[in-house]
Amino acid sequence: MKIDAPHIPVLLEESVSSLITDLNGIYIDGTLGYAGHSTSILRRLEPEGMLIGLDLNPNAINFAENRLSTISPNYALHLLNFKSFSKVLFDRKIRKIQGFFLDLGLSSALIDEPEYGFSYRNNGPLDMQFDRNGSFSAKDFLQNVSIDNLILTLKKYGEEPNARKIANEIVQCVNQNKMNTTFDLRNAICNVVPERFQVKALSRVFQAIRIKINDEINILKRTMELAIEFLNPGGRLVIISYHSLEDKMVKSFINNKSIKCICPTQLPICCCKVTPKLKKITSKAIVPSKSDIEDNSRARSAKLRVAERI
Repeated sequence: MKIDAPHIPVLLEESVSSLITDLNGIYIDGTLGYAGHSTSILRRLEPEGMLIGLDLNPNAINFAENRLSTISPNYALHLLNFKSFSKVLFDRKIRKIQGFFLDLGLSSALIDEPEYGFSYRNNGPLDMQFDRNGSFSAKDFLQNVSIDNLILTLKKYGEEPNARKIANEIVQCVNQNKMNTTFDLRNAICNVVPERFQVKALSRVFQAIRIKINDEINILKRTMELAIEFLNPGGRLVIISYHSLEDKMVKSFINNKSIKCICPTQLPICCCKVTPKLKKITSKAIVPSKSDIEDNSRARSAKLRVAERI
């Protein structure tokens, strides 16, 4: 797929200025995409600095390679899920990094690729896997899941109020061999949801199934845990999330890693010897301005959180 122009990076200045604390440091962009944020990161680094970019979309890697090569040679791109960043560091004998960045939103270009099956607006295979070599598609999931587990998935990962009705309709379609494409899934949802609620229901259900089959929540948690072990003192963890489930996880993770004491309040002195690993840089999430949203509608639900390694 040819990409004519990159999408507009969300919260670009806020995220990059928060991330870079050492112009000669090593930084990871775990969600490279079309290098919107990485371009700004690389432009700011001094000759001793380095950018490592990870993405599972080969089209994005190729586009980013062409884009970044005009700025500096101090980068390396890898066709990998961000959960595998430690492998890249070990292979390169890198022990510490200065910053780790994640933009958890799907790029418009990726959503518009029908073969991935992420969008209910384009008819394509019922896939939804980030990894093109994966072996567990949305179709596989729906053809084997029980109604109870499907209801749980739609509630947990999509916060969908009509989860039971939608799950029942999906399973009926599966039993009739009518659940093979993204439009099949879209039709099943629209069959049981009133028209005025359909757009939100479609977004929630597609999101929930995508999160489930890609194990996104568990991968995010494990990646954050590992990232802070590689961060230098003063290094930053910078994450942009787009739905409440992810943002709650990021917020909770930073809060838990920032706790200085877990002793009962009635004790006169601290005895727990808890050592925090992070310091909160953003007490509240940074959100886009009105003008940002006007320029880029996909920024509407973005929330940026920043923490620093102690």
